[in-house]
Amino acid sequence: MKWRVRQAKNRRMLASFTLTGAMPSIALLAPAALLLASAGALQVIRGRANIDRIVLGVGSAAAIVVVIALWVPVRSSQELNLGQLGSGTPFDLRLDAVGFAFTLMILVPAAILLTLQPRPSQEATVAMLALAAAVLTVEAGGVLLTAIAGGAAATLVVIQLDVEDLKAPRPPWGLLLAAWLALSWAGAILQVRGGTAVYAAVPVSTLTVAVFVLIAAAAVIASGLFPWRGWASQLWGRPGLSAAGIAVATLYPLGFYLLVRGYEIGDGRYPAFSMNAILAALGVLVAFGAAARSQAAATRREYLGEVIPGLGGFALIGISLGTPLGLVAGLVTLAVAAVLAACLPLLPDRAGTASLVAVVAAAGLPPGLAFGARVIGLEATFEAGNLLGLIGIAGAATWIVSLIAAARAIGLPAGRGHPVAETAPRVAMGLAASIVIAGPAIGVLIASLALPAQGEVMPTPAGAPIGGLASVLSVSTVLPAVALFTPVLVLAVAAYVAAGPVVVHPEARPALFALPATLLFGRVRDRLRRVAVPASYRSLVDLRALEAAATGGGPLLWLAALIALAFAVSR
Repeated sequence: MKWRVRQAKNRRMLASFTLTGAMPSIALLAPAALLLASAGALQVIRGRANIDRIVLGVGSAAAIVVVIALWVPVRSSQELNLGQLGSGTPFDLRLDAVGFAFTLMILVPAAILLTLQPRPSQEATVAMLALAAAVLTVEAGGVLLTAIAGGAAATLVVIQLDVEDLKAPRPPWGLLLAAWLALSWAGAILQVRGGTAVYAAVPVSTLTVAVFVLIAAAAVIASGLFPWRGWASQLWGRPGLSAAGIAVATLYPLGFYLLVRGYEIGDGRYPAFSMNAILAALGVLVAFGAAARSQAAATRREYLGEVIPGLGGFALIGISLGTPLGLVAGLVTLAVAAVLAACLPLLPDRAGTASLVAVVAAAGLPPGLAFGARVIGLEATFEAGNLLGLIGIAGAATWIVSLIAAARAIGLPAGRGHPVAETAPRVAMGLAASIVIAGPAIGVLIASLALPAQGEVMPTPAGAPIGGLASVLSVSTVLPAVALFTPVLVLAVAAYVAAGPVVVHPEARPALFALPATLLFGRVRDRLRRVAVPASYRSLVDLRALEAAATGGGPLLWLAALIALAFAVSR
């Protein structure tokens, strides 16, 4: 305990030296500023595809380097106050362990995709603006600034998807905006009742069940955490996947970020145990829904479209448990999802080694990182006890279904193809292989990324998980990661080398089971589509037409709308 006190004092001294010396606090603006500067540079050199990709790669990589340079030497919360938004609402930026972890989850996959996939200059510019808004969402020091930046990121992602293909599936802009408006509502209530909406200063008593419901609803809607096909699944039905990959990498982690910050507002817990139980149960439904759809997928591309939602369901289970071990498992699962968000859009449609390794990495087979995260997450549910133990059993059953779906997906037809120029088979296989190979080092990932984030928002009681090079400790068990996973990894590599080249003969395969609810939903949807609406009223119920009308304004209109939103939520 004394060593920990001394270590905390040393970190505060180092933070003070760094912020006043070599790295001033104004440097917190640098990651977003670099992305905005890259977007401006794209407009200057418009039309030169090769140079565009260089600018995208250098700008996003520089942002990653700056974030690491800001955090690693200090490993302590850094803040920057830029004045007031209005009515006592501060314009604060903050980089702590949570922000560092989520910023990397957003920037790393986005940087890979922006560097390797060609895209028109206009689409690339909007993608960089959306990425900058997402980084500001994570760096925001309070709820209101998070809501404003998150709404901007969601709007820019929708615009980017429409620039690529106006008729292809995309998230409903109105639904995404509703999530961030709900968060701004929660922030306004916190500001009025507690005098502040800054995460680290909100009085615990102001986080009532009603306020938390708004935050949780914003998180669920923002990331599309539904038992049915959310926007993260629907994007894989687009003809091209360049904009889809950026959309998933940019927006999908933000909903989980809100749930993690909810612990900080509530001093390490949600306002009621029922909130943990409901969100954890929703996580099971999300994961099972993805597994059920993937085991019935007709093509491999349909299966890959359910990979990220499936991982999101397991991450939601872990984060919602309210225990340090569960939160750590959820963060590691999100790290796996971030790597796969960069891997899947780069996969070629043809069957082969790259697709095989990606399926193995996503399915949670040993000794991969996903396997270790799910083992820790299920262990956390059983340690939590009560109703959460039953959720662990349901999670284990869902995992089994997802494994069967993965085995089935290897031999499925490719499905709808996307342009070859968007693919990079070797990079995709390398990213997927890194998830498998990193399994024995899961303790290192926990110690360097997940545990600091958990300690930032949740008190660490005795017996909390401790990550190290060799093992992961919990209250009731020890996971010897190196001793257990390394021999399995060696055997897997030896078996792959001995088997030789992978030969896959794609063919249609029967589903493991059919969901009656899915069939009923399909019939109801078909009947609703056949309902005729008088021509004079069709514009009132055509959501895409309404969104097109709303987004058809000029830049000055959007700037005025953003200023009006900032003014409204800060009153």
